Amino acid sequence: MRLIGILLTTLLALPAYAGSAGEADAGSSRIVSADGAVTEILFALGVEDQLVGVDTTSKYPAAVNQLPKVGYLRALPFEGVLSLNPDQLITTEEAEPEQTLQRLEQVGVKVTRLPVAQSPEQTLQRITAIGELVNREAEAAKLVSDLQRVFDGIDKKVAAREWAPSVLILLAAGNHGVSFGGSHTGADALLDSIGATNAVSDIRGYKPASREAIISANPDAIIVAETAPGQFRIADWPELAQLPAWKNGHRYVGDSMLLLSFGPRLAEAMLAIDQILPEGPRPENTFASNHGD
Repeated sequence: MRLIGILLTTLLALPAYAGSAGEADAGSSRIVSADGAVTEILFALGVEDQLVGVDTTSKYPAAVNQLPKVGYLRALPFEGVLSLNPDQLITTEEAEPEQTLQRLEQVGVKVTRLPVAQSPEQTLQRITAIGELVNREAEAAKLVSDLQRVFDGIDKKVAAREWAPSVLILLAAGNHGVSFGGSHTGADALLDSIGATNAVSDIRGYKPASREAIISANPDAIIVAETAPGQFRIADWPELAQLPAWKNGHRYVGDSMLLLSFGPRLAEAMLAIDQILPEGPRPENTFASNHGD
């Protein structure tokens, strides 16, 4: 617990997001950000005053809601982006359609498509790259250094753990229902970053959750990632509520962008999950066998 206290102290020392835009730097550019994590990084680096628009995955910090929305990053409209007269569009390899991106480049907009980050190391690399794009290299280096200290502390705790807890991640996405976060997902990558195993690794991608599979998974801890607050109701999932992990408090319900975007809040997400994992020897758990298949 002493290590967690030190890591939390470090996390609290990270630069806070500005709540309002300040005066733009001389020679600053007009930026459209099409990715929630990219937007968070731009705020963390202090260039929110250069943002003229964001996509619909950009929801944090609260000040981002004051900016025009250009649509979903996988369906970016050419006219919608161009109407904001941007100098550059910063997005990821997930951005679509390709035609929109090519047309923007043809009319003089600098389009940068960053790799999708799915590890602490890739998160730091993305922060450094964005710092270079917006002339905030010093701020990016400071943020990278602060986050690296937290990541190093978590790595030490993972190395000292005698076993790898099994964790179930559920994605609650409103009308799209509740899904398992299987292999080859941001959920799986998050678990890998804290030395945990995926309780549904036999499932690839995000697939609709079934009550039978929840019981058979019988995880040591449970994470629910909500795309909006209050989208998951445990009363609708009595099978989950009966699992020892849920009943014993080894659970976390939180913002999906915090948990799965691998942005500048990744350290906060990793610390929050680390604190719900069982400590000490692997606990005996016969719930699944007692309840049959």
